[in-house]
Amino acid sequence: NAVANKMGVGCAEEFETFTKFYKDTGVFGFYIVCDEVAVEHAVGELMFGINLLSFSITDEEVERAKRELKAALFSAPTSAEVACAEIGSQVLAYGRGLPPAEMMLRIEAIDSEEVKRCAWKYLNDAEVSCTALGPLHGLQQYYALRQMTVMHRY
Repeated sequence: NAVANKMGVGCAEEFETFTKFYKDTGVFGFYIVCDEVAVEHAVGELMFGINLLSFSITDEEVERAKRELKAALFSAPTSAEVACAEIGSQVLAYGRGLPPAEMMLRIEAIDSEEVKRCAWKYLNDAEVSCTALGPLHGLQQYYALRQMTVMHRY
């Protein structure tokens, strides 16, 4: 996607999103590894990309993400330890283990409008939390990070 393309031109060495969800709460975020002079640009690009989820995600992007999620869920080599961890996370999130067929149906039910709706509800004009390590003179203050969750369109 556009964020990955921008990050590939010297903005960040590595970036990845993460999510943890439970029945009644959850955490979504990202981490970045970048040079000290690229901190402001890297954080700005990722915040902009996350903000765009509320407005301009396409059906093609959602379909690609669904394919990647299915591949990650069902093609990974599984050990007993990995299977137990997966069932444990499903119990925390859904109150029970999910059969693979039900997981596929849930993934297939997602479309771009659903992503926009959820992003608008949980990510647009929302509070943020930031933790950083290293030379951070380029990291903006909390208020500026908080302002990046709002997109003014005129």
